Amino acid sequence: MKIYLGGQLSFHLPGFPRQVEVPLEEPTRLSEVLADLGIPIAEVYLFAVNGELVDPLVALVTQDDEVKLYPPVNGG
Repeated sequence: MKIYLGGQLSFHLPGFPRQVEVPLEEPTRLSEVLADLGIPIAEVYLFAVNGELVDPLVALVTQDDEVKLYPPVNGG
């Protein structure tokens, strides 16, 4: 599974990658995948799996999925 990290979300991973690949052997809740990576879901505003917005506590992801994560945007 490919995960694209928007904004500062890459700061949670060593080397600050914008994209990571996570091997999955079976469908897994997105929230569990993110917890294993050390990415707090409280810091993510939008979760998209294959272009569709999802709830990370409900969504199941598989090896073939593409996940995009975006933090909230602040401005002034």
